[in-house]
Amino acid sequence: MGIDQDGNAAVRRAIDESRASLATGPESSGAATIEDSRRERALKAEAAREIYTQRRRRAVLFGNPDLFGEPAWDILLDLYIAEVEGKAVSVSSACIGSAAPPTTGLRWLGVLAENNLILREHDPEDQRRVLVRLTDSGLAAMDQFFSGI
Repeated sequence: MGIDQDGNAAVRRAIDESRASLATGPESSGAATIEDSRRERALKAEAAREIYTQRRRRAVLFGNPDLFGEPAWDILLDLYIAEVEGKAVSVSSACIGSAAPPTTGLRWLGVLAENNLILREHDPEDQRRVLVRLTDSGLAAMDQFFSGI
């Protein structure tokens, strides 16, 4: 198995084990509780972090990060993890998270915004800084992606 296959299998196993432990927990009249939803999203964020880490590892192992460039996906992974952790992400941090040159990261932020996957907004604590976050539809798409792993 290659690096990605091994890692994806590990991610699937971790999610399956976590889902199994959630399923055996106390039931709340057949409906998932808010806490269960939070735990489920946290597990998905762990999978996102693992995928992001493996992508960086792959770039290092092959010695050329340009071989595997997907800046938009890296940005979405980074913003998904930040959303679950309740962390704010600046435009410059998102560009760094894209693992691409800043101009490429900015271009992909624009594409993601045009597709209603991310939203740019001024930092309420520092109007000079612009923050980015997933839109509701972007968050739902990421949730759906990780539900399918």
